[in-house]
Amino acid sequence: MRSPEKILSAIIAPIAVCFSILTGSASAETRDSPLQDGTISYAMTDLFWAVYQTPDAKEECPAGFNDGPREQFAKLYPDHTEMTVQDTQLRQEIQTWLPDTEPDGFDFYEVEGPYSWGLNLDNEDSEEDFEHPDGTKGIDNQVYRAVGCVIGFRGPDGVEYIFQNKAILDQNYSRMMIKLSDVDDLQNDEAVTITLFRGMDRLLTDATGLNVVPGGSQRIDRRWGESLIRQTAGSIKNGILSTVPIDEVIIPWMNLGVPSIQIIRDMQFELQLTPEGATGLIAGYADIDAWYYQLIRNDSTHHLSNGQISGISLYKALRRLADAYPDPESGANTAISTALDVKMRQVFIVDEE
Repeated sequence: MRSPEKILSAIIAPIAVCFSILTGSASAETRDSPLQDGTISYAMTDLFWAVYQTPDAKEECPAGFNDGPREQFAKLYPDHTEMTVQDTQLRQEIQTWLPDTEPDGFDFYEVEGPYSWGLNLDNEDSEEDFEHPDGTKGIDNQVYRAVGCVIGFRGPDGVEYIFQNKAILDQNYSRMMIKLSDVDDLQNDEAVTITLFRGMDRLLTDATGLNVVPGGSQRIDRRWGESLIRQTAGSIKNGILSTVPIDEVIIPWMNLGVPSIQIIRDMQFELQLTPEGATGLIAGYADIDAWYYQLIRNDSTHHLSNGQISGISLYKALRRLADAYPDPESGANTAISTALDVKMRQVFIVDEE
């Protein structure tokens, strides 16, 4: 049991801090900075696949955008009113839920432009790689090559883009956050520790309910989120956090009210840090099966059609472009390089354990 002296100290300490703030005797760090005892935390507010876009899309998608389920259905079954549901709609649904890598008879337009957001994951520069707009070579982002010419994945009005970020604000299921510890300076620090947690609480917003503001509290989900906790090392240079890759990260992912997950291997962060928030990239290799089944479980053919997203064609493209983690038996790659745009707001993490 804790001694009476320790209990009394625990009661007096926060009172003393409050008194020092009220009387003006608290340090500048205590009063003004969320960096406390070498620790600062952030909660994700936006997370979506990084898609490099030009205003008219001619650079990255010179052939145009891909057809979706409705367009493909009309071409496959021009006389569908005289056919059975089993031979038309159900046939396509079976292909959607039990996809294969055989050609489907439709052209699929991959991104052809030279530029992409992302990171160089393998420290190489190959013909498959992109160039970052800042001139960095060897950018690995094959998910972008697959989805960049699919309307539903393009901002600001693509259905996937809209509903994924909306779910993070509206629902607690996707509440992911990071804690930086051993931090001496948010501008430059050679060694910091990064821990990933799942949170439990709504994000703190302004009066509109649309804009997340810094300073909210988040409890750690120790019941359902314990298995999601990960830790890695990193450094901060000129305000940018870079991390050592994490072997595997599971990200809770919700869209249109349906819970699912993404599995990212060799995941790393590159974030511009401020006391109020962080913006930047998450990059790694997405497990293809988890990626695909998240999409069709969350959306169904109806919502995929609104974004002209053919699950059947997209699955074949993902398999064709996969570039990591070959299956030991078949040799086929099971993961695909990717990058996600991420935004975060500063929070105070509460660990009720």
